Amino acid sequence: MSTPSQAFDTAKDRAADMAEDAKSQMAQTAHTQAEHTRDQTAETAEQAASATHAASHEFDRDTLQAAALEQVGAQINAVAAHLRNTPVDEMVDDVAVFARKNPLLFLGGAALAGFAAARFLKSGEGSRGMADDANDPWAGHLNQTADAA
Repeated sequence: MSTPSQAFDTAKDRAADMAEDAKSQMAQTAHTQAEHTRDQTAETAEQAASATHAASHEFDRDTLQAAALEQVGAQINAVAAHLRNTPVDEMVDDVAVFARKNPLLFLGGAALAGFAAARFLKSGEGSRGMADDANDPWAGHLNQTADAA
């Protein structure tokens, strides 16, 4: 027969094991999701580099615009290759080191990214209220010209 103390210790050990298993499973899921996101980002960067390269052909070969677009495309390709070839754990470590060395720049960049994301999400709402139209002297102007055509 086990004592209450032994039962408590057994339950405590089992709970600790379950918590460790859950932690391990969550870490693996987060790592897999981060790798998937990294691969998607690299693919998007490669598409942007390809588009930049195609856009450079719109200009004469010897123009400054064509050279600039080629250079931008090459840089984007380099970033995409770095993303593909760098493990997620190493990227996380690099970001942590950067944040420790440049905390103000890191926080400023995070704030800027947050403002940009909020602006992007807000711009996608698409619905304007009647109060906006009442204060806008150009409200309805584009709709009237489109209806007339």
